[in-house]
Amino acid sequence: MLEQQAVSETATPGAAPLFLCLHGHFYQPPREDPFTGAIPAEAEAAPFANFNEKITAECYRPNAEAGNFELISYDLGPTLASWLADHYPGVHQTIIEADRQHRLRYGSGNALAHPYHHVILPLANSRDKYTQIVWGLQDFRQRYGREAVGMWLPETAVDMETLDLLARCGVTFTVLAPWQAATPVDVTEPYLVRLPANRSMTVFFYHAPLSGAVSFDGNVTVNADHFASTILPSHLVPEKLERGEPQLIVIATDGELYGHHWIWRDKFLTRLVRYSAEAAGFQLCTLERYLRLHPPRREVTLRTPTSWSCFHGIDRWARGCACTEGRSDWKGALRQALNRLAARGDQLFERFAAEVLCDPWAARNGYLALRNGWRSPESFWEEFARPVGFTGKAALAEKRRRALLLLEAEYYLLCSFTSCAFFFEDLDRIEPRNALAFARRAISLFWQALGVDLQRDFLQDLRAARSWRRPLSGADLYLHLPRVPADLLPPLSTPQELVPNSKGEDVA
Repeated sequence: MLEQQAVSETATPGAAPLFLCLHGHFYQPPREDPFTGAIPAEAEAAPFANFNEKITAECYRPNAEAGNFELISYDLGPTLASWLADHYPGVHQTIIEADRQHRLRYGSGNALAHPYHHVILPLANSRDKYTQIVWGLQDFRQRYGREAVGMWLPETAVDMETLDLLARCGVTFTVLAPWQAATPVDVTEPYLVRLPANRSMTVFFYHAPLSGAVSFDGNVTVNADHFASTILPSHLVPEKLERGEPQLIVIATDGELYGHHWIWRDKFLTRLVRYSAEAAGFQLCTLERYLRLHPPRREVTLRTPTSWSCFHGIDRWARGCACTEGRSDWKGALRQALNRLAARGDQLFERFAAEVLCDPWAARNGYLALRNGWRSPESFWEEFARPVGFTGKAALAEKRRRALLLLEAEYYLLCSFTSCAFFFEDLDRIEPRNALAFARRAISLFWQALGVDLQRDFLQDLRAARSWRRPLSGADLYLHLPRVPADLLPPLSTPQELVPNSKGEDVA
């Protein structure tokens, strides 16, 4: 009844039903120093202390105050949502409340979930994919008070295993770029992707030319009325108009362009969703709502692994490609170093956490709720701990303390693969440094828990990752991270081998 009433509010009798969905992907990587929990000062963000502060002032707050989140489709990355909740609880609550208001009006939400860290899921192993998805869904449930129906994938990077894991976790739809389909598609309607065991996933393909224009062409968004009345209609399918069939135009962009990347773009969005679209005959409709009105009629196969911001599949984050300038072989070397560190850490975690945890990997999936205070330690141990038996209280407490250190180490191993580290053109940037900082925190936790040195081999592996702009290696960046107390990290057994010389080169 809610849906029928909402459709009738703007539909013209006899006219083809036209729908417009604006999707904003709102995300910031974790910027906190993992040892202190504070974001170091970021000079480029001046006069703000850091980019989170700057983007909140330019984008998140004005869009929240304008009520834009109530009328668009959006995802709010968990690491950004956590930071907003801590530092700008009013902005955070307004964004969350937008989904509740949308549900009250239409009977369906407008927020999508997001894997917990912004990792390229096709490059992760099956276990890590699952943890990222499960954590993202747990975070969504905790914030929005409901189960997620859709999930936005980082960089829309997808393979078939990722889609199947989404389906197994109860997610029913996602959004992809049209070039991720194996054959040409009509982007004005959703498609069904068949998966194993009679599972399936609905895919919305965003309108690439319009999304690109809104993202990068300032001339297109000067006038929201002109955009809605002239530009949008030119991208409709004429045959569908003649037959009176529904059409949905999905414009998907980074949410930060509405006021941060482009000044005043938030005002364009406000005018478009508050007046211009409906004045031009388009009904605003979010993805979950559209799916209830018009389920997919056709099936599609996908090209995998693929993404929305790399025309070479996912090479941009795996080994480098022509999507960024300069030499990009550092990306493969950095990823290999992180992969090898994670493999060593995972082996230690599985072996030693099993002393007190029935299934260490199931416990890792449940750890986020404990870490974020959503469940009590007593309920966590009741679900995941091995029977105590005759273990003394002191010995049991020590083993559990060690298990918690190992679980925290796993958290930071997963965090170190955040996609930003591999997105840009050179190793000598803040994003790779942050990834190394998270990896160092994991190394520290393994050292504190087990006295095992994972640092030495990691530094050796990092030497292969080299900046093409400056004579620096990944090992140099690691060794120049902010100092921490000496007892938190393994000692450098041969310091002279690891100290950079005046040219930034490793001294042999």
